[in-house]
Amino acid sequence: MSEITYRDAGAADAEALGAFARATFTDTFGHLYPPEDLAAFVEAKYRAEVIGEEIADPATRYVLALRDGGIVGYCKMGDVDMDVDATGALELHRLYVDASTKGTGVAKAMMDDALAWARGKGARVMYLSVWENNARAQAFYRRYGFEHVKEHKFMVGRVADRDFIWRLEL
Repeated sequence: MSEITYRDAGAADAEALGAFARATFTDTFGHLYPPEDLAAFVEAKYRAEVIGEEIADPATRYVLALRDGGIVGYCKMGDVDMDVDATGALELHRLYVDASTKGTGVAKAMMDDALAWARGKGARVMYLSVWENNARAQAFYRRYGFEHVKEHKFMVGRVADRDFIWRLEL
């Protein structure tokens, strides 16, 4: 297997990152939603223009994991966008890896980087949201010391998923 490299996303990455984000969300969660709800959600969240605006936002950071120039994972972090005490906090918004890299340390490298970035920004807390039935992700976050503190509805069209909000003291 080729070596994995990591770097911050730039404007030129918006199209490829949007395509990767649509594919990984659909592969992971697509079976849960009516096709029209899924299509509208990925169009609204992962369109290249939306990703490009987020990349340009200084409050948001995307890190890419690359193998042979192609994206095999990404992490999005930034200001807290959920109903919690955001004082001194940042949020890990997304962390996805391609099926070919699961279990290879790519997610760990991106999580380590995200936590170091948050600490470097002076954050005292990191939040994230995880689907109630995503046991693999929950086990991963638990290893870092994240704790379940509350729940919220994650809307994909008409479907309300129960997501757990987890918190880590930095």
